[in-house]
Amino acid sequence: MNLIFMGTSPFSVFILEALTSSRFEISAVVTQPDRPGGRGREVLPPPLKKRAEELGLPVFQPERVNRPEFLEMLQTLFPEVIVVAAFGQILRSTLLHLPSRGCVNVHASLLPGYRGADPIRWSILNGERETGVSIMVMDEGVDTGPILTSQVVPIEETDQYRSLERKLGLAGGELLVHTLPLWLNGTIQPVPQEETGTSLAGKISKEMLRIDWNQPASFIARQVRAFAPCPGAYFFFRERRMKVLQAWYREDDCGRAPGTVVGVDREEGILVGTGKGVLVIEQIQPENKKILRFREWCCGYRIQEGEKFQ
Repeated sequence: MNLIFMGTSPFSVFILEALTSSRFEISAVVTQPDRPGGRGREVLPPPLKKRAEELGLPVFQPERVNRPEFLEMLQTLFPEVIVVAAFGQILRSTLLHLPSRGCVNVHASLLPGYRGADPIRWSILNGERETGVSIMVMDEGVDTGPILTSQVVPIEETDQYRSLERKLGLAGGELLVHTLPLWLNGTIQPVPQEETGTSLAGKISKEMLRIDWNQPASFIARQVRAFAPCPGAYFFFRERRMKVLQAWYREDDCGRAPGTVVGVDREEGILVGTGKGVLVIEQIQPENKKILRFREWCCGYRIQEGEKFQ
């Protein structure tokens, strides 16, 4: 089986590793161009590029995957299947029909729920108890193609974005390796998605990263988990941005205005009043500084009860 693999994020790395360990023939890996990132805006390669090069696979980084000149190059590889996982570009009709058997997508949700670019973060933000991976045959819609198979993955209360991404990536890779041969030999057939239960998981806006202390503590804790470690949920204190990287919540009512420090528990963390309940901050990162445990941050900034976070 001659495959082309398209992806970008760490989620796609898990899928690629599953394919290579099962000895599928991968003639090319297609990923996004190198982009500026990090504190210094250094130009960095996508995670998938780094891993593909380590595996000795040829890598292509088109600015626009649907451009005619790039499609002509892909045709010379005679792919039977294109496998897509968290690629970040939309495949148009010509590309979808280029491989002899079509294009298959590994999506990090239980479709038709959470179609779109960021299903992992949205599932955490919305307080879901479970999510999953779906293998589908791609069509011209956004995650609307018929389903080959899916698998449920539980969301633990301690899961942050990276831990859930890893669980879903491992599950997706294993499921894909099992599913591809069955689909190609006709053992399983794609089933159209249900029209009910659809939801969208669009890109996260910058405004959603900022903590609103009027929200319930339970929501803010999910916000922290969904965005840690990067880009990070944040608030302002003494005119400096503070990322919260680890936090949990208590249901008890502190009787103080939202955003007020109601205490510092030496064993648990900084206690902050919210619209409902108390947020307990364990780990924080001041702007352009290293990550600190709450004790270090309290000592360095001399945090006192009654301080107000913006």
